[in-house]
Amino acid sequence: MSGKKSKEARRAERQRPAYLVNARFANESADRVLAVDPSGVPLSRTNQFIVGWLRASFEQSRVIATLTAANMAPAAAPNRRMFAEIALRLHWLHDLAPEDRAGAVDAMLEHEREQTVKTLEHMRVMGWDSAVDLTDMNAFVLDETKNGRIKDQARKIAAAAHSTDVKNAGLFRAWREESSYAHASGYLAGAYAPASNNTLGEGAPPVSDSDLEAHRLVTLFVVTLAHRLLIENQTAESVAMSFVNAFFGVSSTEARLPSSTS
Repeated sequence: MSGKKSKEARRAERQRPAYLVNARFANESADRVLAVDPSGVPLSRTNQFIVGWLRASFEQSRVIATLTAANMAPAAAPNRRMFAEIALRLHWLHDLAPEDRAGAVDAMLEHEREQTVKTLEHMRVMGWDSAVDLTDMNAFVLDETKNGRIKDQARKIAAAAHSTDVKNAGLFRAWREESSYAHASGYLAGAYAPASNNTLGEGAPPVSDSDLEAHRLVTLFVVTLAHRLLIENQTAESVAMSFVNAFFGVSSTEARLPSSTS
């Protein structure tokens, strides 16, 4: 591309609305991160949580960006809720002592196992005896933490958010606000059918981060946390860094430091 055309392209990009610029970045960075092969990460449940949450976060980022670019941002509340929750959970896991992390993720799995049993019991009470066999699930051995405080954090997102060294109140508020519009709630009903002058009208939930500026910062927060967690959980620097390089669009060759010359 000639110098003139390059300048014109940069000028056109600067003139685009911020939400479209950030949506494009979110989509492209998500595509790159999700294309990273995770097979080089040592297999453990903790690493499975880290990589799984990282990948899920960027999948949600892609959906949020796509809907925002299509002027459908209000409909992305469930996706923004999950995106914020994953970031809060990675922050929580990062701030736990390394030796406590395996027991913490197992506590989450134990809680999910309990919820599965309760769901099937609710179905039975409703008159539907499920044929689902829980034998394998119940036989799965977990080494759940014995620390009551960490167990509570594993089960409750608010407790996890309170536990971090630096309190991420803004992210917690975003999670709470998006939760209001991610369920069949009164907030949701009022947003889509607002009442005024004794008449129902048309509306949509508010979107606090309409230009995706905060979203873009949180994607960086997420990939940085995942990198640090993987390094601290026996993952090679080059493997952990591959996710960061992908986020920024840096190839493995470009990421290498130049060799010293005498």
